[in-house]
Amino acid sequence: MILYHGSPHKLETLRARQATAGEGINVPEGELLNAIYLTPDRGFAIAMAARPEGMTNMDDTTRTIEFEHPEMFDPEKEIYLYAIDTNNLPEGSLHEIDERQIAIIDVPEIKPTSTEVLPASAVEQYYELRNWKKAETQEPKPEERRRSW
Repeated sequence: MILYHGSPHKLETLRARQATAGEGINVPEGELLNAIYLTPDRGFAIAMAARPEGMTNMDDTTRTIEFEHPEMFDPEKEIYLYAIDTNNLPEGSLHEIDERQIAIIDVPEIKPTSTEVLPASAVEQYYELRNWKKAETQEPKPEERRRSW
C-alpha cells in the first residue's frame, strides 16, 4: 500500500517526531505519538504541506479549508509530497489513528519511495480554500481622457 506525507520542506528521510496539540486544542492522547505520520489521502497530504503558519480548519464533508492567516498562503511556494510503500516497513509498525492518519511507530526514520515537487496551489484540486482567493489579474485599462471645451 502507498501512503503519503506532505511537507513544506525538502527531505531525504522522514523522521519520527513527537506530535503536539496547539494551545487550546484538545487531541486524544492516543494521537500524540512520537511517530512518522502518513495518510492514504493524497489531497490531505498536499493540504498539510501547503498550509501557512497558524491554525488550519479542514472540513472533510464539504472539502473546504480555512486558514487562520490566509494572507500567508503562497500558491507558488514549492511543497513536497512523499510516497511511502508500506510493504517496505517492519511488520506491526503501522498504527491507524483514523481514516486519514496512520502513524509509523518504533521506526526512527524512513526513506521515501518517491518525491513529487508541487506548487502549494495543488491543494485547490482537492479542497476549496474558503477564506483565500486568487489575486485577480486584469489588463490595465487605458486612461480615459476627458476633453474640456
